[in-house]
Amino acid sequence: MADQDFIVRQGGNSIGWFVAGALVVAAAIGLFLYADGYFDDDTVEMKIELPKVTIEGQ
Repeated sequence: MADQDFIVRQGGNSIGWFVAGALVVAAAIGLFLYADGYFDDDTVEMKIELPKVTIEGQ
């Protein structure tokens, strides 16, 4: 039988852990907002108050 060569590689791709952590944080924020009722409100209320302009005649 022939001997098998094994290659052991230390370390890894740290960007993968960063992306996984970012997804976990985003999911936690989304769940918090969902539990708080942020996505339940379907209406948008906007009120604009303009200053009253009066023009006096001569």
